[in-house]
Amino acid sequence: MILVGIISAGAGSALKIQDIVQPEAKNIKKNIEHNEATGSINLLVVGIDDLEGIHRADTVGFSTIDIDNKIVRFMSIPRDTRVQISGHGWEKINHAYAYGDEKLLEKTLVNYLGMPINYHAVINFDNFPEIVDLLGGVYINVEKRLYYNDKAGNLHINIDRGMQHMDGKTALGYVRYRNDALGDIGRVKRQQKFIKALVDRMKSPDMISKLPKLTKEFLNLVNTNLSAGQAIQLASYLKDIPPQNMNFFTLPGKSAYISDVSYWIGDLTKASTLLSSIPGEEKYISAEKESEVSEESSITETDIIAKVQNLKKIKTAVAVLNGDGTPGLGKKMSVQLQKLGIDVAFIGNAKHFDYKYSNINYPEGNGQDAANTRLSARALAEICNIPSSLVRPDDSAPYATIIIGHNYESIIEKLKELNNAM
Repeated sequence: MILVGIISAGAGSALKIQDIVQPEAKNIKKNIEHNEATGSINLLVVGIDDLEGIHRADTVGFSTIDIDNKIVRFMSIPRDTRVQISGHGWEKINHAYAYGDEKLLEKTLVNYLGMPINYHAVINFDNFPEIVDLLGGVYINVEKRLYYNDKAGNLHINIDRGMQHMDGKTALGYVRYRNDALGDIGRVKRQQKFIKALVDRMKSPDMISKLPKLTKEFLNLVNTNLSAGQAIQLASYLKDIPPQNMNFFTLPGKSAYISDVSYWIGDLTKASTLLSSIPGEEKYISAEKESEVSEESSITETDIIAKVQNLKKIKTAVAVLNGDGTPGLGKKMSVQLQKLGIDVAFIGNAKHFDYKYSNINYPEGNGQDAANTRLSARALAEICNIPSSLVRPDDSAPYATIIIGHNYESIIEKLKELNNAM
């Protein structure tokens, strides 16, 4: 949708002025291919990277635009989503582009969702910074510090927490960062947040004078089968769409290991509901958070207030070690902590799997950094209901570190209750 809006600026001379300035639904349908049964336009959005001359689909999105009701639904599809690719069997969806560009990816997604695709828009991440800079950058409130270095992939990310004005290079790092407990799902959330910020930027009055240059440059940077004339008509029709009619979500599902390969297994029934529901009729379900709020939750308002106060005391990153031995336990715990806004810097196994009770270690030292780490360790213990007697200094711990013991179920359940209550 955002690509459509940018492409459309300053184009469309072949259309009647009235159709451009005040287009009607019936005229949109005359000029733009759409699904006759639903009256919707379906768009495939792809972000690709280039690693040693091989193009891969790093980001995949499916947008359906309801012309009659002026509703835009945008579904992000995790790149690890397990799909059948013609001629290649069961694979991750991002492999489809590497095998056959946008044509094979489009065919794969049509077969997977059971929905037609009318248009595509493919943007190379090499061009992404230039596009953002043409807009003058965007403002985004960063939820935590993002730091990552990949020399092989020439990807270097260092973004501070808080409200940031991002230029193109910084924005690229923001939408590509995935080095945390939520992995690709967390990255998808950031990408959706970026798209919303981009929408706000496009609506700014100062953008009007920049539209001609923006259009010219953007058309040179994006591969799309949507003509400039079609795009400007569509964007003009949707320019005043209310925020509540723009719905962003991730393909519902869950992660799973199949033949020792990590996949995202999509829930196509939920996806179909989200792609067709009128706002307000159905509760939008995010892929990274199940809507399972217990009516008999044991957590009280006093508990919430106390735990929120402790959350504010966690000023450093933490580590999570599996001291029980249950596969995937470290990541499971990390996901709950991440949802509370706690930065998990490391996930791994403890020295052994015989920890009866969960405990927390922290590095000794002097100075403000050491003091903050001690404070974070104690606050983390309060949030996880770990007794203070099990919070100890340990020079081998680089972070405030929670070692998950055999009593992990009660801790994770309390964290889930807290996440659902907040």
